[in-house]
Amino acid sequence: MTITADKPATIAADPRTLVSTELFDKIARYFAAQQEVTQTYAERAVGQFLVFLKAYADSQDEPDFGMRLPSGGSYRVVPTRPVDAVWHAALQISEPYTAVCEKIAGHYVHHRPVLTEAMQDGTAITYTLAALHETGHRVDMEFWGGEAESCCPPNPPQPGR
Repeated sequence: MTITADKPATIAADPRTLVSTELFDKIARYFAAQQEVTQTYAERAVGQFLVFLKAYADSQDEPDFGMRLPSGGSYRVVPTRPVDAVWHAALQISEPYTAVCEKIAGHYVHHRPVLTEAMQDGTAITYTLAALHETGHRVDMEFWGGEAESCCPPNPPQPGR
């Protein structure tokens, strides 16, 4: 009997490879100190944040992928609370954050919190997980097992809108 796979097995890439060691370490050290977590946890969390940014960047040109906002616009991926905590920390050290965004997304990635029904019912995280896995980088489910949450008041006014 012969057993074959439809697809060849692939090993997910280490999220650290998305940016330079220097950038990764700056954000991880800052996050560890700010959140008072171990360096190991901080590195895992930052890795998942980088995969999140990669999923965001990769899905921006996919017109059929994503969900609709109440405004009619679309969004592609949403963070969970632990990934959003890294995002908030990274925003506080703007030069490394900007460099990470440029490297992964090609432009600065603004943090625009929203809260939608899809985030509340778990649908949004399903879309996000698909996008995360599509990046080819390791997805650590400890950081993605919860539901997507808004870090700010529901649907705060957005600048320029």
